[in-house]
Amino acid sequence: MTEYLLSQRGSLELERSRLQLLAEVHDPLTARQLDAVGVGEGWRCLDVGAGGGAVTRMLAERVGPTGSVLAIDLDTSLLEGLADDRVQVRRQDLLAAELPRDAFDLVHARLVLMHLPSRLEALRRLVHAARPGGWVAAMDPDFGTVELSPGSRAWQRTWSAYFDAVIAGGWDPRYGARLCDDLRAIGLTEVEAEHVGSRGPGGSTRARLLSLTLERVRERLIAFGAAGEEIDEARLALENPSNSFSSPMTCVARGRRSPA
Repeated sequence: MTEYLLSQRGSLELERSRLQLLAEVHDPLTARQLDAVGVGEGWRCLDVGAGGGAVTRMLAERVGPTGSVLAIDLDTSLLEGLADDRVQVRRQDLLAAELPRDAFDLVHARLVLMHLPSRLEALRRLVHAARPGGWVAAMDPDFGTVELSPGSRAWQRTWSAYFDAVIAGGWDPRYGARLCDDLRAIGLTEVEAEHVGSRGPGGSTRARLLSLTLERVRERLIAFGAAGEEIDEARLALENPSNSFSSPMTCVARGRRSPA
């Protein structure tokens, strides 16, 4: 299995809370993306890295009783309750097992590619799963745009350790900046992207999401040089409304597989 640093093992409730914030931040972006693609009645959709199922639910609503959604993830414990005549849930590693080929009107991957060690290979698999003329839609962040003001040594050490830890785990924390170019490089047509970020007070939904993410990788941050009290201080700073926070820039991109 591909390693995933945010595995739910031993942290299910914390991960549920993090995924809820993630959905609050990203669901409106996903809805606009699906509107732009035109997902509707009867579509066959694949949701890769379905996580807590927010996008799977959204897709199931749109495709109606004549459509279908296949939701895959390394851990399907939060997805099992969605399985029905319209939704199929499958435990699967994108890079370790083949997907159905030429099968889907839409192949969707939200906040997935940044975690994978071979992103172009992952994209090839997504493209091959789409039918000729079908769509591939993806969303990934660029954490290089994150700023917290006023800064502190605890924040700087924690944030530096975060980058070191996730890169060592196979992530690319700046992949959102490359996503659109990679969709073109893989041969998709009609590629378009929206880049979305925000600046506001600490304690916003985006700031609290990052705070919970730091908590989820606490042990790795400590292994890469951050102290526990520094992580606590950094989290408090993220959640302090008197501070200013610039969020990751999120790339919301889509492209179409050539009909030929």
